[in-house]
Amino acid sequence: MKKSIYSKILTSLVLMLFFGAAYGQSPRKIIQFSGLIVSGDSAYGTPGVYIFVPKEGRGTMSNAIGYFSMAALTGDSIVIKSIGYKEKTFVVPYTLEDKVSVIIEILEDTLYMPIIEITPWPTERLFKEAFVALQLPEQNYSNMHNNLNEQVLKRMMYNMGEDASANHKYYLQQQTLQVQNQYYAPTLSLTNPFAWKSFIDGVKKGELKKKYPNQVTPDDE
Repeated sequence: MKKSIYSKILTSLVLMLFFGAAYGQSPRKIIQFSGLIVSGDSAYGTPGVYIFVPKEGRGTMSNAIGYFSMAALTGDSIVIKSIGYKEKTFVVPYTLEDKVSVIIEILEDTLYMPIIEITPWPTERLFKEAFVALQLPEQNYSNMHNNLNEQVLKRMMYNMGEDASANHKYYLQQQTLQVQNQYYAPTLSLTNPFAWKSFIDGVKKGELKKKYPNQVTPDDE
């Protein structure tokens, strides 16, 4: 008789503890889980990041600006994963609201690998022996001296075209002149009466007969 009473009391205590724990736990509900995935010091979001719940098999991916939106349950453990970044887990908090918006930062996963040097010789000693025993043909020496000749290098320098920087500078100058002169009519000095007057006055003053340095005249020949 006493054993049955004790068993009933024990069963009642267990049921009270169970229902009390179940009553104290917040119920899980569906919410709209959205946010922005960022990485490093960038002011923009990170695209192509997977946001999913492994146990449920549902998720989404961040768009071109790093934004995502998906349905989730409160208490879900959501995994944020992308190639080149460390995996991160976020637990959806229990809330009375119907939506949760967050900003999640992910860190870059940099892997440093040891340096590998690939050489045609298995050991350094064999490389030194092959280098010392190397004999180049005489024709290679003559070609080297001919290519490094001072006159040849000067001729190559004078015939060398503009580099990328000079071409870019010239293009910007032409573009600036085009913008500045787009509302002006093109002029030609041959049809300019003031230019002709200046030329005729110079002829009358004898400016064409003036001798300049290094000028050769028929009398000097």
